[in-house]
Amino acid sequence: KEKCYIDGMIQNLRQHILFDVCFENKRGSCFRQIIFVFLFLFMMSGAHAWAGETDFKTFRKAAQGEINLQKKIIEQDPLDFLSYFELGLAYLKLGRHEEEVKAYQEALSLSPKSAQVHYNLSIAHDHLKEGGKAIHHMQKAQGLYVTQRNHRKIRTTQRQLKRFYFNYPQEFRALNTEK
Repeated sequence: KEKCYIDGMIQNLRQHILFDVCFENKRGSCFRQIIFVFLFLFMMSGAHAWAGETDFKTFRKAAQGEINLQKKIIEQDPLDFLSYFELGLAYLKLGRHEEEVKAYQEALSLSPKSAQVHYNLSIAHDHLKEGGKAIHHMQKAQGLYVTQRNHRKIRTTQRQLKRFYFNYPQEFRALNTEK
């Protein structure tokens, strides 16, 4: 009885999918039936939960949990550069950009040659509409990526600097006159 039910489901699925029925494709009909069953079971099993959907309260709770975890790690090892960096990322998730900047500045004090920290600090300053600081740290990140010969990141920083140029033209002029 269950086999008939599954065959009925497969027939129902076949109606909505176009097939190429030339001679070469008729060999794998058993394989196709297995695929259909798998697809049907996947759709019926609540696959939307696997797609990463979550409600906002759950997201905020997880982000706050990440903040608490990173703070505990920092209490145990205050010289852990990576924990400050990840703390900044957790603050970013919640949109707490002032605290994000402080966390990145602590990470930067522990590792001043980290291009990724300069990059993220620049983006955080951009969120706070602090154009001069955003430009400064993006230029630092770009210089560090140039020394690392990371061409992909160099292009990314160039795009960000171009965006900053249009968003903060006065700050760009002020930085260029200082040089």
